[in-house]
Amino acid sequence: MMKDDIDSVPLEADACEIKTPHDHQIMFRTLENPLRRKIVKAIGTFGKTKKEIMKELDISGSQLQFQLDYLVKMCYLEVHGENCRLNSKGVQELLANIK
Repeated sequence: MMKDDIDSVPLEADACEIKTPHDHQIMFRTLENPLRRKIVKAIGTFGKTKKEIMKELDISGSQLQFQLDYLVKMCYLEVHGENCRLNSKGVQELLANIK
C-alpha cells in the first residue's frame, strides 16, 4: 500500500494573508485615505459596478480606477469587468473598521 505524504508538504502562505507588522501598516495606510474609505463603504458586502460607485460618490472614472487598482494590489478587492467586490479580507479588515 502506498503512503500519501500530502500532510507533510509545507503549505505556501497565501499572498493576501497578513503576515507582518508591515502588512498591518498597509491596512492602516489604506484606511487613511478618505476617498478610499468612501469607495470601500459604497462597495459594501454585496459589491457594485464602477458606474454605480462613480454616480454615488460623484467621482471621475480615473479617480475611481486609481483607488480600485490600489485596493486590488493590496488584496482587498476583486474587479471583474465593471463589477467590484470586496473579498473576505477587504470585508473583515477594511469595511469592518469603517464607521
